[in-house]
Amino acid sequence: MNLKTCLNLHPASGIQPHEEIYPEFAKAMGIDPGTKKYIPFDITNKKYAENYLNLILHPMEKKGIDFWWLDWQQWSTTSIKGVNPTFYLNYVHFSDMERQNEKRPLLYHRWGGLGNHRYQIGFSGDVHITWQSLNFQPYFTATASNVGYGYWSHDIGGHMAGDQKKNPELFTRWIQWGVFSPILRTHATKDPEIERRIWAYPLDYFYIMRNAIKLRYSLIPYIYTSAREAYDTGISLLRPMYYDYPKIEIAYEMKNQYMFGNDIIVSPITHPVEIGKDSVLRLYTMQKVWLPEGNWIEWSSGTLLKGGKIIDRPFCMEDIPVYIKAGAVIPMQKEFSPEAGIKNTADEIKDYLILNIFPGDSGFIKVYDDEGNNQNYEKNDFTFTKVSFSRKGNLVNLKIAPVEGNYRGMPEERSYELRFPISFPPSEVKVNGNHYNYDENNKPGVWNYDGSDLTALIFTPKINVHDEVYIEIKFPDEDIAFLSGKKKLFTGLKKTAESVSDFGWAEDKKWDESKANSDSVIWLAQTGNRITLNPASIFVELKKFENSFPLVLNMIKEQKSNLPKLERYFDLIEVSIKQ
Repeated sequence: MNLKTCLNLHPASGIQPHEEIYPEFAKAMGIDPGTKKYIPFDITNKKYAENYLNLILHPMEKKGIDFWWLDWQQWSTTSIKGVNPTFYLNYVHFSDMERQNEKRPLLYHRWGGLGNHRYQIGFSGDVHITWQSLNFQPYFTATASNVGYGYWSHDIGGHMAGDQKKNPELFTRWIQWGVFSPILRTHATKDPEIERRIWAYPLDYFYIMRNAIKLRYSLIPYIYTSAREAYDTGISLLRPMYYDYPKIEIAYEMKNQYMFGNDIIVSPITHPVEIGKDSVLRLYTMQKVWLPEGNWIEWSSGTLLKGGKIIDRPFCMEDIPVYIKAGAVIPMQKEFSPEAGIKNTADEIKDYLILNIFPGDSGFIKVYDDEGNNQNYEKNDFTFTKVSFSRKGNLVNLKIAPVEGNYRGMPEERSYELRFPISFPPSEVKVNGNHYNYDENNKPGVWNYDGSDLTALIFTPKINVHDEVYIEIKFPDEDIAFLSGKKKLFTGLKKTAESVSDFGWAEDKKWDESKANSDSVIWLAQTGNRITLNPASIFVELKKFENSFPLVLNMIKEQKSNLPKLERYFDLIEVSIKQ
């Protein structure tokens, strides 16, 4: 099935007489198998270590085990004074993979002390399933980078105990934190009350978790590029704010937010939704985030924000507090899909690259790539692709430089999908001097527009990676500040419109059409859809939206007495306006 497989080992058990391998292992150790003598774990004994690898693990690797999860060996002494068994076992496993040189060394293990950052990946142990436990993990992981330990993994969802084993909100927020952590891995102890299959949760939560995991896989080019930078510099992918802003005191105080690569700030939500007016559960929760000086973009809402202050922002269940530095270029890949034969990162489509160009005067990134699961990158078998842009007024010039370097199997041609979040539909697009026209279909050689996300998209055909790509985009002479936050309002109105439709069928309580036409809410909520169908209408549609929004909001307010459940939706829209 092309699945990558890991097995969990508890090597401290040694080799027991009841094990199938015991007779052969005992003979190799000079012990008569007939004695049924227990063979204790002794990893610093060279003979034991060689037999452990050659007789037990290597045959399993030949059958398809890709890497090992080393568990339960964490006491303090071995037969060699001063040698920690956990550290040494991690070293033995990692160096064994290096010597075999068949795949890139990787193991998954417990912490063996300082210096263990050499042997990725570590895990944090058996944490409890509570909000308090989740709340500690961003801080824990960010500060682990202070000892070079960047690749720290957690039992996403929590491992055991706790009083919220099947809390879908808690598990969803844990997944969202995992999406923006170094390693995303769900796990739990064997307990029928603990559920880690996202499809076993209520449908609304399942869709949110699935979308979050899809986002993670789409971000692999950004994450992998950041991983290469960590390899070159020693600065972890996930790190505290004071790494990038060491002279600002508040960078040390905001313990649960962090840099995720060079251009993204993440502030995971680690608390439940609050109770609002009339003891009704809100549709959102508030989150305080510190934004450093400069301009930032709130990815979930499409809001432009000035930094140099702490902000307090509302986030619905599907929202993750992610802030993109102005001018950032965020590389992504196509959404993973089993139907397309893409099951894991080894199936990455390397001849198609998505580039998100966020608002700003200029931006730059060097996108990294290599063969993947081998050590050839140490022989300089890898590539960098430089992407840069500059903006002057309403003109954006973007350049994709010829690829630097090479590796076996690298694509010789590549298609590019350029996304411009928080932008108006372009008035002119040229790629290498060729004019691109609008087309509603996503096909090479055209541009189109997503009205709900307020994002312009440009699609190139396959271009030789050794050739320069030069893109010129002319946007209307309009201030994009007018688009800021509209995406959030569109979303809030859509939620309200859906609820109006649902409530309308109830016999006891329904929208009072004598006071206001519910179609007005639905019509306004569909503004983004109409812009998608006809991007040229954006200015007319947004003007209508601006004029009609106060009237529709007042309609919703008036209907609350007849439909008390509308309070949650009115509250969501109202807080979005205030922000």
